[in-house]
Amino acid sequence: MKFKMQILVEKDDGDEVLLAKNIEFERGKSSLENLGLSLAESKELLRKTQQAMVHEQVREFLKQSELCPHCRRKRLKKGTHRLVYRTLFGKMELESPRLFYCGCELAKELPPAKTFSPLAIALPERTSPELLYLESKFGAQISYDLSRRLLAEVLPLHEEFNAATIRNHLQKVGERLETELGVDRGMFIEGCPRDWANLPRPDLPLTVGIDGGYVHSTHPESRTEGWFEVIVGKSIKADGTAKCFGFVCDASRKPRRRLYQVLQSQGMQMNQQITFLSDGGDLVRNLQYYLNPQSEHLLDWFHLRDASDRDAADGSRA
Repeated sequence: MKFKMQILVEKDDGDEVLLAKNIEFERGKSSLENLGLSLAESKELLRKTQQAMVHEQVREFLKQSELCPHCRRKRLKKGTHRLVYRTLFGKMELESPRLFYCGCELAKELPPAKTFSPLAIALPERTSPELLYLESKFGAQISYDLSRRLLAEVLPLHEEFNAATIRNHLQKVGERLETELGVDRGMFIEGCPRDWANLPRPDLPLTVGIDGGYVHSTHPESRTEGWFEVIVGKSIKADGTAKCFGFVCDASRKPRRRLYQVLQSQGMQMNQQITFLSDGGDLVRNLQYYLNPQSEHLLDWFHLRDASDRDAADGSRA
């Protein structure tokens, strides 16, 4: 038997237009060895569906862009070039025309050039947000090459998709998130005791564990190179839900803001109690201050026991 699939688009006026029809899968009459779609077939189905949808959406967008928004006259075309757009379901090569600005547009305001490419302006990233999301999600948890192999195993990605692409995209996403994080401040406590008393009843206390450590290179060039210090921690709500955070000390420009945003994402209020558990290091201790007026700062049991053991060892030697 053969399974045939077609892709239709229904216009606003109700008319249907066939976009793709050569999607076929063949199976034996009485065999269940190939039950349902295989991975290769599903990837091919997704790729063809994506192509049909993207090209139709782009065609409709460009059709609307051809008209001047002021006088509704058709803009003149200078030429056409190809634009590559990478998606979860394959790489798309799209026709991107370059149009002249209309005379009335030039009269109203002087643009930087006489021509423009509507599609290039609408798609400045050249990579779909969902693909960037998955690249960033997996690239932040496992190696870039493992991320590439995992995504390529289940998605119909293009052949040029490699570990360097994931690394570059992850870095751009990280830089954008760093910019959106907001400025760092020495004080994040807002309001006064009278304002805090008028706040709604807070949730149960938050518990934040925070510690620092050093990551060393396997082949350092010297004793002072090939290592860096990291700060990691976990903020736990009373119901057990937790959020982790971490940053490299020398690279992070907004460490206190980063910790404050984690607490804010868990619903922290100025009248809510927070318990910080950490060692006595200046860096991790100073990071906790001036985030919440109800906070308390304790030496965690691991470091407290370690200090007791050292004191006992010193006493026995004495």
